[in-house]
Amino acid sequence: MLLSGVLLLHWLGRLTFWRDEWAFLLHRRPWSVSTVLHPFVEQLLAIPVLIYKTLLGIFGMESALPFQVVSVLLFLASVGMLFIYVRRRVGEWLALAAILPILFLGPSWDDLLFPFQMALFGCIACGIAALLMLERHDRTGDLAAMVLLLTALFFFDLGIPFVAAATVELAFGKDRWRRAYVVAVPTAFWLIWYAGWGHNADTFISFTNFAKSPIYMLEGLGTSLATWVGLGTDVYDSSPLDWGRPLLVLALVLVAWRLYVLRRFSPRLIGTAILLLGFWFLTALNTNPLAPATAGRYQYLGIVLMALLASELAAGLRIRRYAVVLLVLTGVAAAIINGTQLRNAARGLANIAQQQRGGLGALELARGRVNPGFELTQQNSGVDYLGLLDAGSYFSAVDAYGSPAYSPAELVTAPPAAQVSADMVSAAALGIRLAPGGQAVPGTCLRLDPRTAPTFPVGAQGVVLTANGPGTQVSLRRYASGSFPVQLGTLAPGTPELLRIPADRSTRPWSAQLTGGSAGVTACRVRLP
Repeated sequence: MLLSGVLLLHWLGRLTFWRDEWAFLLHRRPWSVSTVLHPFVEQLLAIPVLIYKTLLGIFGMESALPFQVVSVLLFLASVGMLFIYVRRRVGEWLALAAILPILFLGPSWDDLLFPFQMALFGCIACGIAALLMLERHDRTGDLAAMVLLLTALFFFDLGIPFVAAATVELAFGKDRWRRAYVVAVPTAFWLIWYAGWGHNADTFISFTNFAKSPIYMLEGLGTSLATWVGLGTDVYDSSPLDWGRPLLVLALVLVAWRLYVLRRFSPRLIGTAILLLGFWFLTALNTNPLAPATAGRYQYLGIVLMALLASELAAGLRIRRYAVVLLVLTGVAAAIINGTQLRNAARGLANIAQQQRGGLGALELARGRVNPGFELTQQNSGVDYLGLLDAGSYFSAVDAYGSPAYSPAELVTAPPAAQVSADMVSAAALGIRLAPGGQAVPGTCLRLDPRTAPTFPVGAQGVVLTANGPGTQVSLRRYASGSFPVQLGTLAPGTPELLRIPADRSTRPWSAQLTGGSAGVTACRVRLP
């Protein structure tokens, strides 16, 4: 766990805020009940919202490290709770084998390397802790379980299957009515939230999803099983389902044999089965084309819940020492294989973080000229912000909490990916384009040949370009050194076109490049009005 935490913080240290995090940073600013309880898409994420708002108020937005530390701690807490749970059933060595692949779960990199997913980690940690507290069978344990289930619900919607599992377990007990408050109180609070805020959330629930849910659930179980044993990574030239289908068949045979041997099923065994199947059913019911059962972000949840059920099935089973050794070695191998993908994913995210810092730095340079409603997109920045980052909201947050962007001085020496993104964002924010017209100053014109003199500086006053033939394309750069990332289009032959670049907060000059065409281009200084 210590090694996992150190590696995760090392990799996360090269990242910044990403995708869904901008919703909390920019659009949940007021301190109000609605800010905290308003659903994110269709989910209740009240506690993650509170965590983000608290950390934002204390540490600001210049560094994502405080958010990353909390996420990693919650992740390790969830794995620690799983280890304790499984150890009580099958011993410490099999518990170790169960958690090793999860600690370095590369296929779920978009959970482990994305602090926004602290919602999943907190929910899992609280849910498993609640099940452990129920085993005390005393008032203190029941009260603790009630609070933990309520907390799990307010972390993430996976709390619903945890409450369902606890309900089934309590229903089999002789003192079911005395202990009913353990699940009744969390359920009541969730229903109040749903009546007040949750019913307005957008969902993908449909009869089609319901009809396809059995296939979706089987694919999810198979993928989780393959990933758990290290066969779900991109190391192999195959889909996790290629391994998952036969592994799932084998697992179902073993489960059927174990159930036949047991004959009588404990309430906890039934509860953990409902927990695992309930998660996959609810996911299937609300799925969309961007959320297949094989998605990596589901595998962390699927494996943890599968481990809970597997430990209940194996409880009391005498497992020979060689089998224990084999399972531990399998866990070690799976951890190494999964960790390789996790490292590769971290490198890719570090490149995206550089693009973000560069693009945001350029956006800040355009402040005062850019429209407050201007949004960063994949097309104008190279990064998908999911429609969550607009200039006005971002500037307001920067004024209050500081900036995560590269400064103008840092942009000069920033990595190439950041400089390319900065040029793209500057061009989009400033509205740089070729416009028909523009009067040239006589005697200032030069003839440029794209084959021999393809680049030239663009001064503050701009330039009038006239192509002497077809096919000449114009592109720009400011910070980028290896390319001209801003594509302005093709010049119309014989038609003067004005290229003027509005001033922003940087004095760094722009350069243009001509490509294509063979007749050359005439470039003239612009006659000022």
